[in-house]
Amino acid sequence: MLRLWLCLALGCLALQAQALVVSASDGAQGPRALSSGVGIQRDPSGQWTIADVAAGGARHGGFAPLNGAVEEGFTRDTVWLRLSLSRAPDAPSRWLLRLRPPRISEAVLYSPDGHGGFTQVDIGDRQPFAQREIPDHNFVYPLQLSAEPADYFLKLRSDGPALRAELDLWQATGFAQHRTTDYAVAGLLVGAAILSVCMNLIFMAWLRDSLYGHYALYVVGVAALTLNRQGFVAQWLLDAHPERVAQTLLVVNCLFNVVATTFMARIFGFRQHWKPAAIFFDGVAAFNLLACFVALTSHHPAAAPWVSAGSVLSTSFGGVFVAYLLIVRRQWQYLLPASAFAVGTILGIYGLLKLWLGDWLPGAQPERLYVVGSMMHLVLLNAAVANRTRRAEIDVRVERDKVLSVRLEAERQLESTVVRRTAELASANAMLHEEIAVRARLENQLTQALQVEREAIAQQREFVAMVSHEFRTPLTAIDAAAQSLEISRLGAQPAVRSRTERIRRAVQRLTMLIENVMLADRLQSASHSMRLETLDIVALAQGLCDSFHFQSPSRIRLEVHAAAEVWVRADRALLDIALRNLVHNALKYSAADRPVIVALKTVAGSVRIDVTDQGDGIAPHDAPRIFEKYFRAESASRVPGTGLGLHLSRDIARLHGGDVELVATSEAGSVFRLRLPLSA
Repeated sequence: MLRLWLCLALGCLALQAQALVVSASDGAQGPRALSSGVGIQRDPSGQWTIADVAAGGARHGGFAPLNGAVEEGFTRDTVWLRLSLSRAPDAPSRWLLRLRPPRISEAVLYSPDGHGGFTQVDIGDRQPFAQREIPDHNFVYPLQLSAEPADYFLKLRSDGPALRAELDLWQATGFAQHRTTDYAVAGLLVGAAILSVCMNLIFMAWLRDSLYGHYALYVVGVAALTLNRQGFVAQWLLDAHPERVAQTLLVVNCLFNVVATTFMARIFGFRQHWKPAAIFFDGVAAFNLLACFVALTSHHPAAAPWVSAGSVLSTSFGGVFVAYLLIVRRQWQYLLPASAFAVGTILGIYGLLKLWLGDWLPGAQPERLYVVGSMMHLVLLNAAVANRTRRAEIDVRVERDKVLSVRLEAERQLESTVVRRTAELASANAMLHEEIAVRARLENQLTQALQVEREAIAQQREFVAMVSHEFRTPLTAIDAAAQSLEISRLGAQPAVRSRTERIRRAVQRLTMLIENVMLADRLQSASHSMRLETLDIVALAQGLCDSFHFQSPSRIRLEVHAAAEVWVRADRALLDIALRNLVHNALKYSAADRPVIVALKTVAGSVRIDVTDQGDGIAPHDAPRIFEKYFRAESASRVPGTGLGLHLSRDIARLHGGDVELVATSEAGSVFRLRLPLSA
């Protein structure tokens, strides 16, 4: 009987976890809300692991269906969400899961790895943006959805603000478009705030009324609080200190409360109408200053609920007192600012109650309420502050009437000046049209010159290719003849062997020169493409070192400090040229009896090839320029060369995602390092 009940319970859980199937059209133009397939479970102890939740969810009470956003209020409990997801056969496999608002201390996603386990992606507002795969001001997780239903688990916990979370799915293209709009709106908010601040500072200087400066500070507070709540400050300013995100939000909230309460008391004249009201608001400002100092300590999580409660209390009292001024005292001049604060106050209190009560209180989401309320509040408050400007302008009109006659005389003089300037402008316009025509002719000539230059470059490349081909054929014949002579009976004679080695070295040097010139020309071409393949770089290095043995059989020593095979993704011909240039330089600038060491080892997902010579080293003032094209150090003038080898080696390495660098140099020799990423 007990087994029967367990089976029924597990069956109910399975029904609750019916997977949400996303189609190819979902997430392309807008978010796909997770309206189904989501379950929630609370962990008051905070000790559950993913193994406990995945295997023993029913033992802990099971996942309850979640409809809408997560609304947990000011809680320190850990909340687990189970997302049952799958995709339609024609839908893409890559999706993005967005979690907002970005004010959650711990947000860990556990995705199935296909082997019965889970992969963990930890974001949360304590994770630097540099460590996030998708650095957005919200939390964004990449998902690989299959056509078969799979369960994903999300672990949430908040140490400061109220725990609230909204989840939706995006396709990459749709999210990119939405993200562009999102950041554009943030930029518009910053720009509008800067414009409003500048205008009010001008009004303050013009009218000599510090209230405009106070309002400018209020606008800064609204913008800062909005950017903090939306996560932009965390991304732009706090990436190096993610542990301070919640703390910074609380500090900004406290400072905003100080500015807002003092501004409200001032614009409604609390001190003139009822002094205790002004004293109460001064106390609220002092309380928020004290809370700001507490927020700077490690006890800031405990201060967040008190700051929110203080905001509700002060705004409620302010609303009642302003209503008293309007209804009882008939102070109608406060109607416009009262409307502005009424909108912000009502929606703000409703948003706080929504955070505390969650789904018990119906209505829109707090984030949307906050944005809408802030916009309406600032629009009406701007009108209220502008109304003061209008009244000040009415006072100024009396003075304007006194100087009206002077202004009319000035207008007559201005009209005569305009006539004269109009004639001058017509003359200037004629000259401008002539200059435009001249510039058009020059532009046409420049276009023709550029076309001639392009044709000359194309002809130059054809000529270089032709000359290189014509050189390669006799060089190949000379090298073959030298090899034949070397292996013949005459090749055993020291004099003949010495001459054949000199011939082959000269052929190799000239061949490398031709290859470097051709490669430099190809790399500058926009149509150049690499032929990538997966190759064993140990075998490539061994073969390259063997190719130099005819001229220095005992000088080159290959040291491999890695596995027998090390695989990289590269263009074999280009990589051979890069290594060959490094080894050839080491042989060329070292004495004939000095060895050259080629050391290969793997380090942290990459392979390093160090080429060590025992030459005279590189002068300190030449070291920063040795990779420049055609650059040759003064100390290298005695050795023939073109200055292309190191430049091409570095360009080739960078095309493969690596680099070539001078690791060390001294009078005893130099070490050049070629670094490449290992094949995945």
